[in-house]
Amino acid sequence: MTNKKTNQSTKLWGYAKVILAAALFILIFRETKDYFTEARIRSMLEAAGLWAPVIYIGLWAVLPVFFFPVPLLVVPSGYIFGSALGVVYTLVGCAVNITIMYFLAASVARDKILHLVEEKSNDKIKKVFLSPTGTSQGVFFIFRLIPLISYNLINYMAGILRIRFLPYFVLSLIGITPGIFAFIYLGEQIHDPSSPEFKLAILFLVLLTAVSLVLLKIYNKRQNRD
Repeated sequence: MTNKKTNQSTKLWGYAKVILAAALFILIFRETKDYFTEARIRSMLEAAGLWAPVIYIGLWAVLPVFFFPVPLLVVPSGYIFGSALGVVYTLVGCAVNITIMYFLAASVARDKILHLVEEKSNDKIKKVFLSPTGTSQGVFFIFRLIPLISYNLINYMAGILRIRFLPYFVLSLIGITPGIFAFIYLGEQIHDPSSPEFKLAILFLVLLTAVSLVLLKIYNKRQNRD
């Protein structure tokens, strides 16, 4: 009887920790999204002087953890640093952030979610979550090319699923580079939205999304045939 009560107390405490963690996460998410507007990030970087790259990379390391919209981070870098340095600093920030989010998800959520999937899900979902080959690096690479798909969610899903880190890390940096370049170029021209360069950046983002969706469709057809 005592063991049963102890187990129940342990479970209740586990649920309480999850609820508290979720509440804290939501609170931080709301506060960061409201506080760190694109204009405020830009003014912070302008005022930081030589420290601007360090602050920018620091923002990249932390904010996406709380599902902060990454375009709001990328666009100001084009205005502040220009295209070339903006891409470099953004890729460094992404590299740091991808590592943090992947291992955070792997250490905190992977076992709990995989256990839940094993108990509650059908065979198709189990194959994706529980089989080491159930989810290919290829589909994650295509997801990275699509600007409309959540950067944050992909990082957490890669950490939860049985995705090898190093290939995922390399393919992620390659996959996000076209979108980063477009957003940074957009930020560089943001002072003149009527300019041909600004419209060209918008067109590139639309084309990148369209091409990526076609690649995803082709990939899915091949997977279904296999």
